[in-house]
Amino acid sequence: MPFAELSGLVAALCWTISSLLAPKLIQRFGTMRFNTFRIVTASAILLFISVITHRFDPSLWAHKNSIMLSGILGIFLGDTCLFSAVHRLGPRRAGILFATNAPIAILLSWLFLNESLTLWQLFACALVLIGVVIAILFGKRQQTHDWEQTKGRLSVGILMALGGALGQASGALLSKPALLDGADPIAVSALRVSTAAIALILAYGLYYRHHLPVSATPFQNLTSKDFMGLATIAVVGMVIGMSVLVWGIGHADVGLVTTLSATVPVLILPGLWITTRQRPSGGAWLGASLVVMGAALIILH
Repeated sequence: MPFAELSGLVAALCWTISSLLAPKLIQRFGTMRFNTFRIVTASAILLFISVITHRFDPSLWAHKNSIMLSGILGIFLGDTCLFSAVHRLGPRRAGILFATNAPIAILLSWLFLNESLTLWQLFACALVLIGVVIAILFGKRQQTHDWEQTKGRLSVGILMALGGALGQASGALLSKPALLDGADPIAVSALRVSTAAIALILAYGLYYRHHLPVSATPFQNLTSKDFMGLATIAVVGMVIGMSVLVWGIGHADVGLVTTLSATVPVLILPGLWITTRQRPSGGAWLGASLVVMGAALIILH
């Protein structure tokens, strides 16, 4: 298999690593402060890359409104909901729920783009749903690590993860016309992430910095290690992961690359095994496998 096609797996590995690094930092920063600093860091890097390599062109600006709205829905709202779910549910369950963005994208396409739903797609969506239910109900048996414990109400965590998946799916649909029109994918990402960064700065500055969680560490007590960890997550997950995926889509089969990038729910299990020293339950493996199979059928069909 060419390296270009393996790029989807590299992207999934990047997102898995960032998910495993996130919980402790979210606890120290608080979800909104964590996401604001992370997205601002990624935005600065993507803008720098786009400017020095001259990636901004007229086709990008022709779709600027839809791309900016994509950034608001997919990153400002979607990522904030996702990392709130990671904090509440842990990386495994949040990752499983976030993988529902594939069937959600199909549903949105059916509702707003008049695309038809085939029996095969409905079967694939059912696989994802069954996998999610199994992973949530049977995936944490005999697991005592803090990442498998629910913080707050389970229903709120589930809604946050599904909100993140909805934001990601709707953001992807909104950015699609610009990419089809020939806009540079990295420039599109830079505009999306920068729009989200501005929105996060405003939301954090006007409201959230005055309403930080009690458990969050005061700013003056955050260490250089904390900021290095946050920068690592921004670079690995948002800059490298996204850029490698975009490069792979441009040089290999789109369906295969995207399918490999959807393997996060399975990849995260051995990562959790290594990190927590606790073997994931059979329900976690079965549920994650069904989710990935369903997502693969949706993407490849």
